[in-house]
Amino acid sequence: MRYGGGTSARLRRRLLAAAVLAALAATGVLVAVPLLRDRSQHRLDRRADREVTATAQRTRAALLAVPSASGPALRDAADAVAGVEVLAVEDVGPGVRLVFRVRMAKTAASVFGWQRANVAACFAQVVQAAATPAPMERLPCPD
Repeated sequence: MRYGGGTSARLRRRLLAAAVLAALAATGVLVAVPLLRDRSQHRLDRRADREVTATAQRTRAALLAVPSASGPALRDAADAVAGVEVLAVEDVGPGVRLVFRVRMAKTAASVFGWQRANVAACFAQVVQAAATPAPMERLPCPD
């Protein structure tokens, strides 16, 4: 028979096991949260980049819809697309070359608070008077 109110060995083992599990869970959370936050931010950046490309394609369609237009008219057509800034308009041989920047800012709520992605990309499009295929090229943006 035991005297003095001591803690039983079984209760001590349970408390020790609970403490070890709590420490493992805390370590797992500390390791997983930054990885999940980075993945969530990367996903938001990819989504913003896809929207930049889609906006550039819409701009390209607007430019190629008026192939016989002059430089200022093409600048106005590109400026009409939201998020597009025309950087240069150049006369090249049989057509006009427009260099434009597309900017996109995306914000999303996540478990980790608000996340924001700012993406910008520059593109060049040559618009010829004849209805010929004209690929759009992605350029490095000037700072």
